[in-house]
Amino acid sequence: MFVADAHSWLWYLSNDKRLGDDAEKAFESADNGEDIIFLPSIAVAESVYVTRSHGYNVEMEDVVKDLKISRNYRLKSLDHRLIASLVKDERKLSIHDKIITLTAEQIGAGIISRDKEIESLANEKIIW
Repeated sequence: MFVADAHSWLWYLSNDKRLGDDAEKAFESADNGEDIIFLPSIAVAESVYVTRSHGYNVEMEDVVKDLKISRNYRLKSLDHRLIASLVKDERKLSIHDKIITLTAEQIGAGIISRDKEIESLANEKIIW
């Protein structure tokens, strides 16, 4: 069980060679029904923005439709519990990274990311 950041998910969707081997294996495992990957709503929103602003060849409308019916990719909304944790958390992370990290900590999942800030401050396992 993992939480993916925007770049890892977007790079998997676009077959970007920058995606790490372990990260790719985790996504493939979810595709095969063997694992679950949670996608924080902020990471999905960032992915929509990045595809439009940087010209990624990913049809986000189709991806979002698929996400709605997927059992192995689950959208994780920004809820009251996460906001309460956000208020208490004093780590020096961007708002995006903090939400990704707190989401993983709350559900006891690893994180798929190569972000050095997440790597240095997260309490959960990081794969790339």
